[in-house]
Amino acid sequence: MAPPPGDYERRLFAHTDKPISTIICDDQDSGPEIEVNGQWIKLSLSPSSFCFVVGDPLKAWSNERLKAVNHRVMMSGDKDRFSIATFAIPVEGTIIKAPKELIDEQHPQLYKDFDFMDFFLFAFSNPAKHIDSGEQLQAFASLPPPISD
Repeated sequence: MAPPPGDYERRLFAHTDKPISTIICDDQDSGPEIEVNGQWIKLSLSPSSFCFVVGDPLKAWSNERLKAVNHRVMMSGDKDRFSIATFAIPVEGTIIKAPKELIDEQHPQLYKDFDFMDFFLFAFSNPAKHIDSGEQLQAFASLPPPISD
């Protein structure tokens, strides 16, 4: 439902996605916003476009070559808003592991190998509720920085 005329309301809290990735198709009354350097930027999507969102597990798999962007949904106006999202969630037992081609001296491995479902369940657990959404991956799977000589 649309907010009252003249209001601009948050409808989905700021977060990073926990599935591998998300594809969003949004109507012309677009509400998605992404956070860039502490500023919120409204996405302007055409009716025939899709938005691909990198999830935390894909960020870990890519050894942070791909970024999981903090995003939210805002609404304004007097019209209902429609969007469709599809989520990539792997089969049970899938291990998220950065390929060796993405790990070298300039790019040390940043996350331990982990079971996707263990992370997914952690992200929605009671202890994780007290951790900022964008920091849950680090809390769950980050490796200590390498010791330099």
